[in-house]
Amino acid sequence: MDREVLARRLVHCLIAVAPVYYLIPAELPVSPLMRWHLLIAFFAAIVLFESVRLWRKVTFFGLRPHERNTIASHAWAAAGITLALWLMPWEIATPVLIGMGLVDPLAGELRRAKHARWLQIVPPLAVYAAICTTALVTLTDAPILELIAISCLGATLAVAAERRRIPYVDDDFLMIIVPGIVMSLLWLAL
Repeated sequence: MDREVLARRLVHCLIAVAPVYYLIPAELPVSPLMRWHLLIAFFAAIVLFESVRLWRKVTFFGLRPHERNTIASHAWAAAGITLALWLMPWEIATPVLIGMGLVDPLAGELRRAKHARWLQIVPPLAVYAAICTTALVTLTDAPILELIAISCLGATLAVAAERRRIPYVDDDFLMIIVPGIVMSLLWLAL
């Protein structure tokens, strides 16, 4: 594995720690700052960075060639992280972010190694479902069968979002938003 691919994989894994956001007090000690102000500042900084990068046509280590003149995956991921942490129930945003952070690099490596199609799909599905089920069982007291059903549906949607190429929208965003929305709706219906 070359260094740029390894760097991208490691950055993806860092997304799994995004739920640490929920450990920050909702009201910060510096009045009138709130936790969500930090989230918006994070996203604004990424948007500013990406805007300058596109305007100046800057490339950097780890940037994929096709991202040179378009919104890069890190900006799409930041948009997904921001929406998940701000709008989704924390019980759902947590497993969705951990799942995306760990499963997207796994799926990418399996595809890069040119494994059989089923080996590119089944392990990411199983890992995502296991992450979601474990997180939901740990964070909630909902019935286990409902949590498994939500997790399996989320895993299916996340892996489908990762595999399906949609012009102008990166899979880093889709892997957070698509399962997150559906899982949130099911969670709220419980």
